[in-house]
Amino acid sequence: MQNARLRNRLRKFILFFIILFISELLPHAAVADGIKGYLELNYSHFDSTSSSSGGTSQTRTSSFNQLYNINLMRSIYPNLTLKADAIFEKTKTKLSGDSDTESATTRIRPLIELNLRTPLFNAGVGYSRNQKKESSGGSPGVTNVLEDYNASFGWRPEDFPSIEIRMGKANLFDSKRLIQDIQTDSVMLNIRYEPLKDLEIRYQPSYRNTKDKLNEIDKKTMDHTGRVTYSALLFNKRVSLLTSYNIAHNETTITTAGSAGEVSFQVFPVAGLSAVDDNPVQDLLVPNSALIDGDLTSVAGLNIGLPAGVDISPRNAGVDLSNPTEVNTLYIFVQRELPGQIAGSFSWNIYTSSDNQNWNLLTTVFPASFGPFQNRFEIKLPNVTTRYIKAVTSPLKLANTIGVTGDFSDIFITEVQAFIRKTTSDVRNEETVSTTTYIYNVDIRTRILDAPSLFHELAYFLSTTDPSSLKRSTLSNGLSLSHRFSSIFSGNARVAREDISDTESKGHNYIYSASVNAVPLKTLSHTLTYSGQSETIDGETSKRSSVFLNNIAELYKGININVADGISFQTSGDGEKQESNTILVGSSIIPHPKLNLNLNYSMTKSKFTGSSPKPTTSTGKKDLSVAYKPFETLFLSFSVSKISGADKTSTIQNYAMTWSPFREGTLQFNLAFNEALTSDEGKSRIIGPSLRWNISRNMYLDMAYQIFKSDSESQTSDTKTSSASFRMVF
Repeated sequence: MQNARLRNRLRKFILFFIILFISELLPHAAVADGIKGYLELNYSHFDSTSSSSGGTSQTRTSSFNQLYNINLMRSIYPNLTLKADAIFEKTKTKLSGDSDTESATTRIRPLIELNLRTPLFNAGVGYSRNQKKESSGGSPGVTNVLEDYNASFGWRPEDFPSIEIRMGKANLFDSKRLIQDIQTDSVMLNIRYEPLKDLEIRYQPSYRNTKDKLNEIDKKTMDHTGRVTYSALLFNKRVSLLTSYNIAHNETTITTAGSAGEVSFQVFPVAGLSAVDDNPVQDLLVPNSALIDGDLTSVAGLNIGLPAGVDISPRNAGVDLSNPTEVNTLYIFVQRELPGQIAGSFSWNIYTSSDNQNWNLLTTVFPASFGPFQNRFEIKLPNVTTRYIKAVTSPLKLANTIGVTGDFSDIFITEVQAFIRKTTSDVRNEETVSTTTYIYNVDIRTRILDAPSLFHELAYFLSTTDPSSLKRSTLSNGLSLSHRFSSIFSGNARVAREDISDTESKGHNYIYSASVNAVPLKTLSHTLTYSGQSETIDGETSKRSSVFLNNIAELYKGININVADGISFQTSGDGEKQESNTILVGSSIIPHPKLNLNLNYSMTKSKFTGSSPKPTTSTGKKDLSVAYKPFETLFLSFSVSKISGADKTSTIQNYAMTWSPFREGTLQFNLAFNEALTSDEGKSRIIGPSLRWNISRNMYLDMAYQIFKSDSESQTSDTKTSSASFRMVF
């Protein structure tokens, strides 16, 4: 009965869309904004042979993907618009190896929206359906469906509060409703008011009711978020003031009637943290508010896609929970949908820490499940109580993209969420959990002197969470000074003290830095920088300091050179010491407008002393790159990198040629050879030609053939890939 209703509803939608399509073609129809769309046909075939201690295996895979899209935009009235969109995508894959299997994935994504927009108010309603069917080996397969109904209304009167309300209903289920059947109703209100020029008041209540019908779990969540912000320039603009007060109240009520299933309670962090670092065990993550701002689409600066050059350092994405808190699930959101082969290639190392400096490996999750409708990795881990937690993964490897159509150089993390997951047996028949968080910030910057420029900086942060009585505060006092001594010399300096206090510990941190800049010639500059900090937490002191000299010179027109040298010291609370020396040399040479040369050298040597000294480490890198464009239709490039580590030196080479025999670029021929280091100290190589034919402004054809080889201590692989893609836009 349910299936019949669903089929009837889908038929009505398709019929309505067809009527709209035909009405666009009739001569007597109203003037339309237009119909657009595109179609894509993609084919790929690859033959792979892998050898390891366990033997040799061979795999052949053929894949055909077809994608059709049609989009209608229609202005019914000057302020009323109709948007209808439909996507049909089907992929068939045949795998030959030890056993032959065939699989198919079909997606249908219709959408329709009606929007009314005026200077005073806006309103809209919409419906979308995302249906995905996966089958393998002749089985009927599983069809998962996500239906979404939404409505919105916004009112923006002048000099009065603006109001926006959004309502939604989402149904997530499989076609037979045997695996999942979840219904979510939501309402969100957003009120924004500026009674004064420098004062802003926001209030956002929201309600969400999620019903898991199969497991008989009813989850009601009520959130209230309020924020008051004041910013101003005072005393003839000598004092800048920014202060804000935030209140966030969350109340979740769980009602269970069955004995199966799980319930997730979200844990809200006070800060997002991130870093790109080769040593995740001792890694100070820096604040990254974009990781916890609730925006699941805006990127947060961490790219786990194909790395540029030899940038294979692990990506760290974590959160600060303010105080030790129990968690067992992390959601890592990315900005795009990922094919199963790509999503399943990432390995996630989960670390915990009490000080955001020394990290302990908790577990490794491989692979992590990737949502069929939400672009997120779900990482389940053992229950752990910690203040800091992070997920670490390396960028995507070339080997994992073989046979997959698309560009995967950009896969950005957008959000990190933490949860405590409980079974229904651990939850009472009805359980209510509520938390209230108060956050106060004030930042005051006062200009004391004009020449030299002297500022006093005062910042205070206070976070309190009830009913757990968790409390954290930071008070910072600092002085910053800048002065130009002459037309050649200038300098900057800053010193500050931070007093840190939370429920379990107290301490302080001294931060200091100074730099001197010298520009004796327009083509010559020098910068000497000293920085350091001394942190004491509960009587345990750690110190960091560094001195760095950077020199930039333009020796001749088109010849630039950069030389830098520095030394850094680090002492941990247990007495361990680290001394590192770094040298950087770079040069850019343009002997001819059509020729560009770049040379770079870097070396870092680290020495460890203390109760358990480590061996001295030394890493270096030499780069040479050449770009040459002898004709408008021909471009050649070459680069070589020599990377030396503690016990191994590797050489990486890259060559590329692009030739467009016609000035308009209608036909473009490419030939490339690329090498990359793998995380297991191996090397991968990929070589092959590709051809792009721009048949017309709205139509193109891509063809490519690639040979991929990967060698490491544990495994070697050899893969040959051929692919073709056709796209037409209308």
